[in-house]
Amino acid sequence: MLDVHIDDFYMDCAAILLSGLRAFPRQQPLFIEDISGPDTVDEFGLHSPRHMAALGAVQWLQEEGFIRFSNINRQDSVDDFVLTSKAFTRLIPPVENHYLRDHNGALTDATPVFQVLEFARLQNDSLWVGELIRECLLASQQA
Repeated sequence: MLDVHIDDFYMDCAAILLSGLRAFPRQQPLFIEDISGPDTVDEFGLHSPRHMAALGAVQWLQEEGFIRFSNINRQDSVDDFVLTSKAFTRLIPPVENHYLRDHNGALTDATPVFQVLEFARLQNDSLWVGELIRECLLASQQA
């Protein structure tokens, strides 16, 4: 089983990508607290490790070419956030049957990746989210 921080990373990536898809193709600000949850800075003005991990996921997705943004505002948000074509084209095709789980017919073989990812995220199923991120989004990089 993966470390909890990797599970959080996959959940953060899902939240970031789904947020971008909801507004696609419009640019928008993306607030890190919308990904990591409420944050309080310490007496030195430093964010929590959880907040910084979510910011790291945003930066990693940009470096890997899944998202674009213009700048980071005091580690609180990014401006002009938008999905790239690479992310968009990996989120919209129908998911393969073996990634569907038995959820009383809520999902079908024609369900796009983003809907399955959102469903898994709402179920708070970090293992399923991780599998979808790895296989439907990241594994496609090697092809």
